[in-house]
Amino acid sequence: MESTNPDLSAPLSDAARQAVARICAHITEDLPAASHEIVRRIRAEIPEYAVVPMEEHREFVLYQGRMLLAGIAEQSPPPDEHIAQARELGRRRAQQGLSIEQLLGAYHVTFREAWHMILRQATADEPEHVGELAYLVVFLWTWFRVLMGNASEAYGEELRRAQVTRATLAHRLFAELTADPVQVEPAVAPAQALGYEADGEFQALCLPGEDWPDDRTEQLRQRLTTLPGTLHCATAGTRLLVLGQRHDSDRVVAAAEAISPSAPGTAVGIGLPRTGLAGAVDSITDATQALSQAGGQQRVVRFADAWLAAGLGGQAARLAPLFAKAAATARTDFHLAEAVVAFADHGLSVAAAARALHLHPNSLSYRLSRWHELTGFDPRSGDGLVASLVALRLYPTG
Repeated sequence: MESTNPDLSAPLSDAARQAVARICAHITEDLPAASHEIVRRIRAEIPEYAVVPMEEHREFVLYQGRMLLAGIAEQSPPPDEHIAQARELGRRRAQQGLSIEQLLGAYHVTFREAWHMILRQATADEPEHVGELAYLVVFLWTWFRVLMGNASEAYGEELRRAQVTRATLAHRLFAELTADPVQVEPAVAPAQALGYEADGEFQALCLPGEDWPDDRTEQLRQRLTTLPGTLHCATAGTRLLVLGQRHDSDRVVAAAEAISPSAPGTAVGIGLPRTGLAGAVDSITDATQALSQAGGQQRVVRFADAWLAAGLGGQAARLAPLFAKAAATARTDFHLAEAVVAFADHGLSVAAAARALHLHPNSLSYRLSRWHELTGFDPRSGDGLVASLVALRLYPTG
């Protein structure tokens, strides 16, 4: 018995070929309106396509539809012109920030709707040839594969080019912002090229460079592109710097911790948000100084919380003679230092500090007096309390 299933590898008969040509000509006449509906479906199924200007999107879908229908009518493979357009589309969608999955999805919707239009038109105008159209599935798949292969390849090339460009610009920007002396004006162009507002608010994060080899830095760079805001990173000397605008610093820290293999987590210093590129320079200084205070279980340090020790940290050696007695006393009589800190943390109240340390108020008073005697700093006076706290922050005993 002769099989009723069509041979998908066999070409169309002359009569079916002519019928297909008539079908394609009919659809082409209505294509301007049909392409609008295809664009609507793409944007409904892939909302991220909203980043593509509507007129640009419609023009390409219309062009693509005409080329595809002409190829089907003539039973010819994609011409070089259409392949070049597919490559340009891949580059353009990469520049617009769409993912490769979204690009593939839009192609899928376009070819699916084209096939549905052919079937509907064939059923209405050429019903006797509908059974032979199964061959066109293979033909359409060939077009889809060739065009998508070229679009995907160009998309990848553009993505790699953009990544290299962003990394180069970030290195240039951070080099300008960390130069000695700093010249803000040369930093404006790379900052704007990276998407920053030069007069906007910047916040820097600083990580130890030895923990971030090139491969791990690239992973972080990729993760930053998925976070809200404008975020770029680059190595500057022994530091890995991240500079952000309109971002969430906690999400940046979480992204870094997800990549870093160190336990209990990567060390991060976070600067104050500051305005303008001159402010970015100061925020980088903040973050660098805050990082110097990261250690032990305290892996993430904000300059806003540790500004005293962070700000004076670079002066510790020069100031050591001023605080030598206090540092030595804290090492040998830690309970005295503990009393000073409790006194400061509880509103300069002897009673409250004593309760916090489970001591009698007289015992707390004795310890404050003993600290004064041994160090020369009276914690009951303003200057003496500040000097005592500076000593304990700059020369911690653990």
